[in-house]
Amino acid sequence: MSDRVENYDKGMENLKTLEQALDTSPEYQLPEQQGFMSAKSYKNKMAEPWVQKMKSLVKTALIRCFEAWDSYYRLNVINSNLHHENDGSRRTNDKLEGENKNLCMENKEYKLLRKAFGSKQMDSLLEQAKAAQKSKQRGKYLKNSKEER
Repeated sequence: MSDRVENYDKGMENLKTLEQALDTSPEYQLPEQQGFMSAKSYKNKMAEPWVQKMKSLVKTALIRCFEAWDSYYRLNVINSNLHHENDGSRRTNDKLEGENKNLCMENKEYKLLRKAFGSKQMDSLLEQAKAAQKSKQRGKYLKNSKEER
């Protein structure tokens, strides 16, 4: 982003330099008639080359303008995508914050139970609960495997 800001600043400086050149540089000024010259001769020797320079300058300016618009629109799309991604992350973060609060409360309650019943008794109860859960899961697995046959 800082590179883009620096590029913008450089672009503004270049535009000011170009503006000064257009106002003062002899190559961008319509030359004065040299002595006696016919209108046709002035047109062919002075006006047409100057007009060609101006056309070239305008083409270059338009190309750079279109490139800048393209960059601007691409950056807007990227910014929009990042904004939506950020919103999704924010929602996920809010959800995880709520889960974290619930887990903290459960942890406090668990510590209170551990304090009230003692660590050994709580460890024993946890082991019994884990064993019961494993046997229940094995029973479901065996039941599903029998049904598949």
